[in-house]
Amino acid sequence: MKAIELNEYCGIDCLKIIDVEKPRPGANEILLKVRAAGINFAEMELTKGKYKIPKNPPFIMGFEASGVVAEVGSQVKNPQVGDKITAIVSSGGYAEYATADANLAIPVPAALSFAEATTIPIQGISAYTLLKFAARPQPNESVLIQAAAGGVGLYLVQLAKSMGVKKVIGLASTQEKLDLITSLGADVAINYSHRNWTDRVREVTNGNGVDVVLEAASGEVGEECLKLIAPFGRMVVFGARNIHDTFPPEKMQQLIYRNQTVIGFNFPSLRPEQIAASVPDLLKLVSQRKIRLFANNSYPLAEVKAAFRALASRETIGKIVLTP
Repeated sequence: MKAIELNEYCGIDCLKIIDVEKPRPGANEILLKVRAAGINFAEMELTKGKYKIPKNPPFIMGFEASGVVAEVGSQVKNPQVGDKITAIVSSGGYAEYATADANLAIPVPAALSFAEATTIPIQGISAYTLLKFAARPQPNESVLIQAAAGGVGLYLVQLAKSMGVKKVIGLASTQEKLDLITSLGADVAINYSHRNWTDRVREVTNGNGVDVVLEAASGEVGEECLKLIAPFGRMVVFGARNIHDTFPPEKMQQLIYRNQTVIGFNFPSLRPEQIAASVPDLLKLVSQRKIRLFANNSYPLAEVKAAFRALASRETIGKIVLTP
C-alpha cells in the first residue's frame, strides 16, 4: 500500500511516499480502509521534532483517519466490517490502510463526508472537552477565542454558543473568516491584524475585559490577550504552539493582583472515561446539524507537502485532509 513516511525530524522535506505492507489489526483493533486522513498543526510540529511521540523516525505519519472497516481483530464485536468510522489511529493515518483501537472508533453520522468526519476525533473532541473540563464557561460570561476560524476554533465558537455563553468573541485575520465565525454564532468578530484590535475587545466588554481567554496562538497575540483578562478571569492554554513558549514570568504579578487563573489543557492527557462521556454529546450536536463542519481542502497522498504548506499559510478555512 502507499503511505507517507517521516524518515527524520527535519520538517516537511523529510516526508516521502513509500510502498509498505498493509498493517494487520491486533485482537482488539480494526483495520480501516482510509478515505480521508486529517492534518493537524501538531503534526507540523512533529515533522520538526517539536512534538514528541513515543517512537522515533522512520514511521508512518497521521494521528487520525476516517474510512470503512475492512477487517476486525479476534476480540472485536463492534464496529463491524463495512461500518463507516473515524478514529485516532495506531499505525499512521497517511496511508491507504490504518489500524485503530476498536474502543476509539467513532461512528460517522450518515450525513457527513469522510473528510468532515476527520474533524471529530481530535479537533471536535478537543474543543468539547476543553470547554467542559477546563474553561467551564458560565452563561453570564464572555469568552475570547483565538484563531476562531481554525479547525478547533470553528468548533469552539459553535460549542460555546450551544452551551449558552452570553458573549462569544472570535479573533480572525480576514473579512471572509470574520464573516464565517459571525454566521456560526460569534457575537463579536475582530480582526487581530488591525493595530487597535485590543481596544475593540475592551469596548465590547464595557472596559471590564473578558472572563475566559482560550489561548492557542502564543507570541504577541497571546501576551495581548493576557492583558485583556477581567478580574477573577481565566486563561486556558492549549495547543502544540504553546508547548514551546515560556509564560512570561513578569506576568505572574498581574495574575496575583487581579485574582486570575491560568489553566493548562492537553487533550491526549484526558482520562478515557472523560473522552467516552463526551463523544455521544458531541455526535448528537453534529447529527442535529447544530454544529457545522468544514473540510473543503483535500490533497492526494503524493501532494502531502503542498497540504502542509497550505496549513502553514493559515489561508485555508477548516480541516485539511489527505485522500488516499
